[in-house]
Amino acid sequence: MTNYPNRFKPLPLGTPVPNSPHAVVVSLPTMTDVIGYEERRPDTMDVVRSGYPRFLQHPFVTQAMCELSNSLKLGARALFPVASLDVARRIADLCGVESGDVGIAQTDGWVLLHLPPADAALAARVRKIIQHTGVALGSRQAEDWLVARGLRDDMFPEETFDGDASAAVRRVLAHLLAPAAADDILLCRSGMNAFYAAFEAVRSLQCPRGRTHWLQLGWLYTDTTETLRKCLPRDEPLTLISNVFDKDAVEKFFADNGDRVAAVVTEVPTNPLIQTPDIEWLCALARRYGAILVLDPSTSGLVNVDLLRHSDVLVTSLTKYAAHAGDVMLGVLCVNPCSPVHEPLLAAARREISFAYERDISRLAVEIESMSAVAVRVNDNTARLAAWLAAHPAVRRVFWAGEASSAANYAAIARSPERFGCVISIELTIQPARFYDRIKRVKGPSFGTDFTIVSPFIYMAHYDLVTSAAGRKGLIACGIDPELMRISVGCEPFEEIRDAFASALA
Repeated sequence: MTNYPNRFKPLPLGTPVPNSPHAVVVSLPTMTDVIGYEERRPDTMDVVRSGYPRFLQHPFVTQAMCELSNSLKLGARALFPVASLDVARRIADLCGVESGDVGIAQTDGWVLLHLPPADAALAARVRKIIQHTGVALGSRQAEDWLVARGLRDDMFPEETFDGDASAAVRRVLAHLLAPAAADDILLCRSGMNAFYAAFEAVRSLQCPRGRTHWLQLGWLYTDTTETLRKCLPRDEPLTLISNVFDKDAVEKFFADNGDRVAAVVTEVPTNPLIQTPDIEWLCALARRYGAILVLDPSTSGLVNVDLLRHSDVLVTSLTKYAAHAGDVMLGVLCVNPCSPVHEPLLAAARREISFAYERDISRLAVEIESMSAVAVRVNDNTARLAAWLAAHPAVRRVFWAGEASSAANYAAIARSPERFGCVISIELTIQPARFYDRIKRVKGPSFGTDFTIVSPFIYMAHYDLVTSAAGRKGLIACGIDPELMRISVGCEPFEEIRDAFASALA
């Protein structure tokens, strides 16, 4: 587990957590900083050099991109460093880029997609699709490229796995993904890339069968939702049922659409309301109608829930729980060997994913070995903190896996009764900004680390909605407080976590 001697002292704006150039968490200690980060204000971004990798391009990636661009004399063209040639072509196609405008420069292990500089709207669209699909060049791969060319002195010193790291990671995952074989487990660049690969694999199977209608069950993570919204063609409709407990609505959807249903997508539990649908019932319903069930347990972590047997394809972020030090971006896609579409779906997924980079896997292999031990402490702290928060007068409502509305549903898929995961969301009766500015914890993006993180999640994931009257109204209609605070509970002594919250809530 990570040791942060200054963890409980205020971390200045822009501090990477952990102290590594590959950290996925960056300190945003005040609500003013969060707003500056979301609006990309110069006074904030001059300090924030790195952040969650899919949302903020890493300095190593920027340096590699600029070096390659300068060597090719690309001038002012818009630049997008991505994983592969296939990815570059797919991104250009998804964004409707004219073939004559597409430029692709290949180098060792990655590709630079470059487009005309004048179309700012197109560049913004391409940047968003790269974010949603998780296919950007990663910091370790960029670092290696720079070192190989003498543009950096050496790689950042960190513990990596001595041996076959991919096999080591798969060994751990295989215990959590039974009865999958090693070949059913695909390591991807990110959890979102795992979802995007599953999404396209499902489409490749279902569209020829006339199955084009998708169901999103619950308010899901922003990039999952955006992938469905932006990557489904107009003739492949998407229905949202935001209430995961509304079985009548789900059954009516299937009855109305029958053999036109392609897939159902949900998270277990959902993010950020931590609600768990009846997964056994949902699986049986999807099977009855021939729909493919896509489940994402990123919020709870594979270490805490047993889900593969209920799904056709499972996708999740290994950045959470597995890479609990907070310095690796990776994901996994696994096809259930008992699914009736196992073989064609796995083959299609292999064609769609962007495979994880070797040094990222090597770093993950070190951390994943202690994932279970970390989870034991985190789960205990989560249950104790949820109970403490529920009794606090400054807290209006607590959302967590053990909350009464879906506790039974969660217990049905939990590996044991005490495995609640790390995520708690709270509604406050006091001024949220005051609480956020006062809390003496790490504050920034991500969750599933061995240290506690607090985040004004809706501001960070849905800033466009929080800052408009219509957006806030829509959030509230879906049961989401725009000022919701999300907590990722860590391994610190419970008393220290509790005392930090007691002070901030006073």
